[in-house]
Amino acid sequence: MSSLSQKQWVAENSFAAHLICGNRLDSLVFEEFVFYPGMLFATKNKWWGKPGRRHASHEGIDLCFFRTKDCGFGRLDDSIRIPMAEDSRIVRIMDDFLGQTVVVACEPPDAGGRLFYTLYAHIRPHKGLAEGDRVARGEMFAKIAPVAEKGPPLLPHLHVSMAWADQLPDCREWQWKLLNQYGSSCFLDPLQWMVLPRQILPFSFEMDLFSKFTPCRRLFATPSH
Repeated sequence: MSSLSQKQWVAENSFAAHLICGNRLDSLVFEEFVFYPGMLFATKNKWWGKPGRRHASHEGIDLCFFRTKDCGFGRLDDSIRIPMAEDSRIVRIMDDFLGQTVVVACEPPDAGGRLFYTLYAHIRPHKGLAEGDRVARGEMFAKIAPVAEKGPPLLPHLHVSMAWADQLPDCREWQWKLLNQYGSSCFLDPLQWMVLPRQILPFSFEMDLFSKFTPCRRLFATPSH
């Protein structure tokens, strides 16, 4: 794909707008997503739990935190609905360690029929969603999965990975253990393909992310919203 056509596709990509407006985050005067280095593509850094490193390079990005114009900090929770980034067909639904992963395929402009995969991980697909279904751009198809109290020391979040289909084995064979073996080598940086207003902040394991960022459910429970 030429750089021009890629830029055109990125410019038309409305994932962030659908995520923000479809979940009423615009009523909070949403400003930007907040990332820590461990949430970015290809990193081996962590952003949760005890100090240490990931066992494999991060295959995508983690969406969790955001900032509003009044400098308030919020975080996505299991009330947040997930929109489809592009008109796509579901090719795989598989378990992951927090919820499920939905893999979708689409054909970007000027790609010559080459399939492009997007993986939405740590989610709960809507009841009845199945492999083979077609989902339109902007259509809500899942919610972020909750994190059990006795589960991993993580906050609910959306993981997004992207790849060309011909760079990975047949998706019908996929499990995350297999994809972890590839690390980031066969994947693409979603921040190069999705328009996401963002800020990257320094991270320390001493930070209390649970307290620093207020979950959306609590933000909307305040009288002003």
